[in-house]
Amino acid sequence: MTHRTVQGPGRSAEQAQTFRKLPRYLAIFYCALSVAGCAVQPPGPVADRAAVWQARSARLAGVTHWILKGRIAVQLEREGWTATLHWEQRPDNYVLRVSAPLGRGTFELTGTPDGVTLQTSDNRLYHADQPESLLQQTLGWQLPVSGLYYWVRGMPDPGSRFDVLDLDDQGRINDLIQDGWQVNYERYRLAGDLELPGKITLENERLRVRLVISDWILSS
Repeated sequence: MTHRTVQGPGRSAEQAQTFRKLPRYLAIFYCALSVAGCAVQPPGPVADRAAVWQARSARLAGVTHWILKGRIAVQLEREGWTATLHWEQRPDNYVLRVSAPLGRGTFELTGTPDGVTLQTSDNRLYHADQPESLLQQTLGWQLPVSGLYYWVRGMPDPGSRFDVLDLDDQGRINDLIQDGWQVNYERYRLAGDLELPGKITLENERLRVRLVISDWILSS
């Protein structure tokens, strides 16, 4: 295999010869120290956060068909557990599957225009009009699914008033308080050319939920 060293601006022939002789891990370190261009710099703050946010909002509103994979951690007052999360969303229906070890906390929630169905780990079926009330009645706690439909994309629910909407220096939501929930966005990740949340924490007086999203699959 042929290796080629490119001499960058300001690097002497002697420096280039030294660089070629270094082990790979030292060469990377040398590169980081001697040539600033070797490091990928994060984007700087945007000039107009509000304008960037308005443009982001329009794009996020158009994301209505996705598959989301990751993990969910639920902390109640006296107990907590973690599980895998698989959420397939289409414009008029969804399937949200939570799978926990030994079946603890495992359920599948299916929503359609006619209502919501919950299937437990022992294959019992329950029906209701709203997912929050159904989860409360069957599991004893509720995931804010109606709001999460918007929050998981990094936007507030347009049908409800929010108390706080704080933007980061890239024009993305950093903190949101809406419908009694405090939503904190700790990390974003790329899905195609769109930045979507990668780590979210939701909290109210009774419950704390953390979502770590490992994969976004978007469909047009």
